[in-house]
Formats: sequence, C-alpha cells, structure tokens
Amino acid sequence: MTTDELDKDVAVEMTVLQWHLIDGGVDNEVSMAAVDGRDDDVEAGHAVREAGWSQVAGWSAEVPGSGGWPPDDRRATVTLTREQWRFVVRVLDEWDNVGGSEADGESWPRLREVIVAGAGDGSA
Repeated sequence: MTTDELDKDVAVEMTVLQWHLIDGGVDNEVSMAAVDGRDDDVEAGHAVREAGWSQVAGWSAEVPGSGGWPPDDRRATVTLTREQWRFVVRVLDEWDNVGGSEADGESWPRLREVIVAGAGDGSA
C-alpha cells in the first residue's frame, strides 16, 4: 500500500460505546508506550484519541466545557487515516480484549469487523 493510500481519510460508523472501547484500549497503549519510550506510538495514540474526542464528543481544546459524550448507543462516524485505523487494529489486537462481553456484541472481534469493513482494508 502506498503512502498516499495510508494517508487517505476513512470514515467508520460505530456506536459511541464502541468508540469508548477504542479510546480506552489506545489510552492503555499510550501509557505503556510512554513508559517504554515508544514516542511514535504515544504520538499516534494521542492523535487517534483527540480525533475521536472532537468527532464524537465535540471536544475542542479552545472551547471550555466542550466534550460531552452522547449516549453509548448513539451512532457516530469517526474519520481517521487508513494508517491510524491500522494502528488502532494493531493496538487492540495486542490488548486482545478491550472490554464488553460476547453477549453484548461489543467484544473486540466484533469491533474489529466493524473497523475492517468500514476501512475497506482486510489487512487493517
């Protein structure tokens, strides 16, 4: 895949709860990466999380009081670059289970399917 293809923005629709699972898993990875000195992963993780905050919760660093999360069952569309989606999939594959139970349909394997289908990249 070329650099241009990796830089392409890709919108993936999911529930707010699914975004919370991604945000939490990436947050954990950022914490570990900071301890391990993996600055590239810290930077990538912060960029992914901030993109989600602004797109899902309407957060803006310049606007005090912004960032209220909608209900968990509300649908949200998150746009990241294909490279960022690959980072999310890699991180959450490493964490293996980001929360939720098989019964509620919010398990990592189900969320992975949503991302890969939305990103249109089976190798995400």
